[in-house]
Amino acid sequence: MTYTPTEQANIDAMYRFMEAEAVRDFETMYRFIAPDCVSYGPGGMVTRGHEEMHAYDDVFFASLESLRRSIIDVAADGDTAVFRYRAEMVLRPSGKSASLDGATWARMRGGQFVETWGYWDTAEVGRQLRPQKEAAL
Repeated sequence: MTYTPTEQANIDAMYRFMEAEAVRDFETMYRFIAPDCVSYGPGGMVTRGHEEMHAYDDVFFASLESLRRSIIDVAADGDTAVFRYRAEMVLRPSGKSASLDGATWARMRGGQFVETWGYWDTAEVGRQLRPQKEAAL
């Protein structure tokens, strides 16, 4: 698929954001987030601006040893980009691994996220980490 230069720049920004996220390079991550960005997540979660996003990231990343998202599919149209991803993570303090699939719709301006809507199954990690029931004899 061929994209306009702006659409391709937005797609490239997503990839660079996720690369920085994987190594917890917050300075680079926040270059791709507009200061007035609003981000919506599951369960009514809303963060507005860098200050609220930093507070959320402090808690979120403290719960993870590692996080890597891989883009499965992406589409862009004008200032809107949508991507599906697989997230692989290792949780603290247990060291257990988990994964989930998600999607993010983003409105972008000048290579920065200005509005995002993230969708993922918030219970999936819990299901993966729950102790398995023993088989009945």
